[in-house]
Amino acid sequence: MLLQMYPLNSRNVLKVCYLLIIVILSGCGARQNKAVDVSKTKVNFATVNYHKEIYAMDTNDLEKGIGDLGAKYPDFSAVFFHELTGFDANKDQTVFLNSVRHFLTYKDYKNLYDTVLLKFPDTHKTDKELESLFKHIKYYYPEEKWGTVYYFISGLNRWNAVTVDTLLGIGLDMYLGKDYPYYPSVGLPLYESELCEPEYIRVNACKTIFRNKFEFDIEGKTLLEMIIHNGLEMTFAEYTLPDASDELLMGYTKAQLKWCNDNQRMIWSYFKKQNLLFSTQLQQVMRYTLDGPSSTGMPPESPGNIGTYIGWQMVRSYLKENPDVKWHELPKQRIDSEEFLRKSNYKP
Repeated sequence: MLLQMYPLNSRNVLKVCYLLIIVILSGCGARQNKAVDVSKTKVNFATVNYHKEIYAMDTNDLEKGIGDLGAKYPDFSAVFFHELTGFDANKDQTVFLNSVRHFLTYKDYKNLYDTVLLKFPDTHKTDKELESLFKHIKYYYPEEKWGTVYYFISGLNRWNAVTVDTLLGIGLDMYLGKDYPYYPSVGLPLYESELCEPEYIRVNACKTIFRNKFEFDIEGKTLLEMIIHNGLEMTFAEYTLPDASDELLMGYTKAQLKWCNDNQRMIWSYFKKQNLLFSTQLQQVMRYTLDGPSSTGMPPESPGNIGTYIGWQMVRSYLKENPDVKWHELPKQRIDSEEFLRKSNYKP
């Protein structure tokens, strides 16, 4: 069609190229203009291979080893031994030391550690991705001080990313690939193990930081309030991880994302017809804001977490309808969900 409109000569070739660029850019939809220059944004980036340091301890003198580790990394060590592993340093000292010794010497844990080392002989790629994430966060929130990353393993305790004040912890044992044979043995369902690929490290890190920065109590909240908040989390992720695809950010396959895009109107209509938007019954609405194999009331090919997907599209619509609003200011504000919905002019 373009070639029929413009006979081929040098001037018209330029016109055709210009029109093609416009078409391509318009097809980018809500992902336009997300790239910002962070080359001059400074963060004090540093990494700690905590998993290697703990396995380097002398098991014949654990008390000294743990003491030295605690003195070197006091904040993270306190959380690691008390919460991430469940050893609980507040227990009887003998019980605690025996638990740590078991973690370091039992063959299954040793095999896990060896598998992590094979999967992550180094963390250079992840380091670059996380440093970029930190720079983007600081670009939008200059007061933030994220910069130090602790790599650890918790013995498949399902900790993929944690925050300790402004420290970020990454549980490498939760990124051994979807086919890692021992994930089912710790009760990890297939839809969760699908997300145990290294590419999700930065996504989980980003969302964990958002939840640390913008705490949200779901008690007494309506589904509408929950999906708007989750939509703000997704917006935070798309701006601070500007090169990540929508499916990566949502944890969807391309087919699942296409299903949501194709059925967005049907999902929204279902929420309204079932009187879900203003329901505060957690058991009724939480299923739409969490990962799952599919969504209740939807066809089997639907993915889980469709409420978050809808909330994200609503926030995108709000920002489009209110161009004077800065996205990074929204999570700081007290949002009236009904007013937000009205101002978003969200009509899938």
